[in-house]
Amino acid sequence: MIFFDSPNPAPNPRRVRIFAHEKGITLPSQTVSIIKREQKSPEFTALNPRGQTPALQLDDGTVIAESVAICRYLEGMHPEPPLFGTGALEQAMVEMWSRRVEMILMLPIGAVWV
Repeated sequence: MIFFDSPNPAPNPRRVRIFAHEKGITLPSQTVSIIKREQKSPEFTALNPRGQTPALQLDDGTVIAESVAICRYLEGMHPEPPLFGTGALEQAMVEMWSRRVEMILMLPIGAVWV
């Protein structure tokens, strides 16, 4: 397994790094430089056609892109501690607050970088 990562300020790879750290998971990684536009290279877009990081390539060659999808995979493979909640209510509450952060806070925070 290899985690295709990008350094700060890229928020999505950072989200996966924080999640993996909280789970106690060490992810072998390869840095993809956004500044050098490596995420748009033919080699990387063969893995993730959207040309964005993060991406997680599994040992069988399967590639999971999108930070939440990667975190969900890691949660499934390493269920303890349960960071997405246990049971329907906890999982729904975690999802609700995650979406609120994405929908309400990310736009003004992203505007700072523009």
